[in-house]
Amino acid sequence: MKAALLAAGKGKRLRPATEARPKPLLPIAGSTLFEYNLSLISDLQVYAVVSYRKELFIDLSRHLNFRIVDQGKPMGTGHAVIKLGEEVRDDILLIYADIYLPPDSVERILSYCDKYDHVVAVTPVEKPWEFGVVELSSGLLKRIVEKPKKGEEPSNLIVAGAFFLSQSIFDHLMDVTLSPRGELELTDALTLAASRGERVGVVTVSPWVDAGRPSDFLIAQKYLLNDVISGERPPPDGYVLEGDILISNTGIIESSELEGPSVVAGLLKGSTLGPYSYLEAGSRAVNSKIFNSIVMRGSSILSSEVMDSLIADGGLVEGSTLVRSVTAPSSRVVGCSVEGEKVWESRVCVT
Repeated sequence: MKAALLAAGKGKRLRPATEARPKPLLPIAGSTLFEYNLSLISDLQVYAVVSYRKELFIDLSRHLNFRIVDQGKPMGTGHAVIKLGEEVRDDILLIYADIYLPPDSVERILSYCDKYDHVVAVTPVEKPWEFGVVELSSGLLKRIVEKPKKGEEPSNLIVAGAFFLSQSIFDHLMDVTLSPRGELELTDALTLAASRGERVGVVTVSPWVDAGRPSDFLIAQKYLLNDVISGERPPPDGYVLEGDILISNTGIIESSELEGPSVVAGLLKGSTLGPYSYLEAGSRAVNSKIFNSIVMRGSSILSSEVMDSLIADGGLVEGSTLVRSVTAPSSRVVGCSVEGEKVWESRVCVT
């Protein structure tokens, strides 16, 4: 058996932060979603299917144990698995690289793989019509309905982005046609496998987060930090846990107040940080308050308040208040009050 992470997407809903890095490589809880999910499957040979900013994954692969599969122009999850099949024909443990999974998820999926031809991780959600919804029959997957109309969903269980796929999936993918959005869908291949008599089992995982939107990305950070604080995951490399604060060897704390769980890898001076905040290495916060936010490398928060926000690489926030906002890389926000916005360009509100 081999393992694979699908990491080709652009992360459009997290723009403009993803103008600098793809979503799986954005900083979160002292690491990245890609690296956290890689740690779940590190006992296997791992392949990463990439496209957008693939050079960043290539650089990372020189330090971590995974191999690159270039998807080229992404044409859906099914297309990604087809490209993977050109490199390796084996049973596959497959995980989407931009989701949060509980630490025991892989173990639970693998415990089912001897019983079924394929296994799909599912999770219950309040708005299933926003996802691929699973219909069951006698405990087995019957079909997956992509984003059904509200009220027409067959259950509240959705595909959670983690699978065990036996080698027959490659044959089913050859018979799948393009979806209405013009892509080859892995979910269509799994529906086809079920219709052809293969046993497709399901395993429920919870909690789970699709970290596509800024608010959900920050929820994923909460879960990851809680996992580390509770001892369910080890601290990321280069960090030590002091109470409920993760501190790296690059972190500097001067005359500041911290509330955990939080992560300090940059400079925190005369400031308040946390809970559920991450100051990445190479960033700094001076005379500021930061709550439930991520401040990415090279950024400076000066005499400001940042809440429920993502400050992208190389940004400057000075004399400002940002709430539920995302800034573009290298953007400046000076003397402004910003709430619920995507800041694509520098903004100066004082003269």
